[in-house]
Amino acid sequence: MERWSETYNDEWRIYNRFSECEDIEDNAFKALLANISFDGKTVYEFGCGTGKYTKKIADLCYKLYANDISPTMIEKAKEKCADKTNVEYITSSAENSGLPDNSVDIIFGAWAGPRHDGTNVIWKIEDELSRILKEDGSIWLFENYMLGEFAQMRGMENPNAPALHFLEQFEKIGYRLIEYVPAFWRFLDIDEAKYVCGFIFGEKGINFFDKKGFPVMEDNIAIFSRKK
Repeated sequence: MERWSETYNDEWRIYNRFSECEDIEDNAFKALLANISFDGKTVYEFGCGTGKYTKKIADLCYKLYANDISPTMIEKAKEKCADKTNVEYITSSAENSGLPDNSVDIIFGAWAGPRHDGTNVIWKIEDELSRILKEDGSIWLFENYMLGEFAQMRGMENPNAPALHFLEQFEKIGYRLIEYVPAFWRFLDIDEAKYVCGFIFGEKGINFFDKKGFPVMEDNIAIFSRKK
């Protein structure tokens, strides 16, 4: 059983380390920058967590609104971005940003799309994203493509489910697949891999790395985008 919902707010150290180990070579963000410039832009990042991408985007944009539902995560993002003067933090659900209409140029969110139980978080916030986005603005999303070792570890490698339904859910609400980016999770050692993934994903995380015997896991990150 995965433990995202009941542990996200209190166990920030686990999720911070989880985030640090994901896409260790930063391939997805490099690919994002090949498609869009943050220069001079006002940006809304929803689900910022402990600030992995917040810090990167703040270095490049004019103004950044960083949102997360967890007060603990927001506090850690503030610490990570303490030297940034262009970031304003919003502790709320993503569908209640409180921002004015047509106020941001770019919206960015990582890992906020379809889930293994069939729900799609992005559907819940589409109206809010469209409301705050400027007429010429764009939305950019990262999501784990449900094929490869990360999907296998989570028990999501069913060939009847992942790729087709994953794409269909985004396409139904107007998103376009930009590209798939190969990425790697890299932990310090096998014990850390088992501890972090075991905490979040339960026995299947531990069993995966027991069998693999190596603290690196392959993944593919999908980049989606849509205009207003």
